[in-house]
Amino acid sequence: MKLVAAVVAFLCWVLTPLGAPQPTEAERVHCNLATLSQAERARDAELVKVLRDVLRERTELPDGYGYRFEPTALKDVGEWLSIVAKCCQPLSYEMTFGPQPGGPLWVRISGKEGAKEFIELEFAPLAERLAPRGVTR
Repeated sequence: MKLVAAVVAFLCWVLTPLGAPQPTEAERVHCNLATLSQAERARDAELVKVLRDVLRERTELPDGYGYRFEPTALKDVGEWLSIVAKCCQPLSYEMTFGPQPGGPLWVRISGKEGAKEFIELEFAPLAERLAPRGVTR
């Protein structure tokens, strides 16, 4: 994850036109893994494996991505978001849970400039099984 974050930060820096205002450290999108304990990092890895199997759709948003999960995964999604939101603080997280039974469970992750590219890279392991099925948009 650190390598991905470093590559994204470098690309954002390289692709920013000279003279353009640079985002402050607080505005840069990055993951601060130091905010997570070893147990939280291990649990995040476990949850990503579980959530991969119940992720049904990923949609592109103007400033991020939306992820639709099986409604039965509500508890795991909530736990995963509590961990991810700790280390990826500049991002916004929104979870909606439709009427039950059978209503959708959506997580929308968004942010300011540069966030969309960061989200796509950082959360790629979550959506990796969608691509072969052609569901990712």
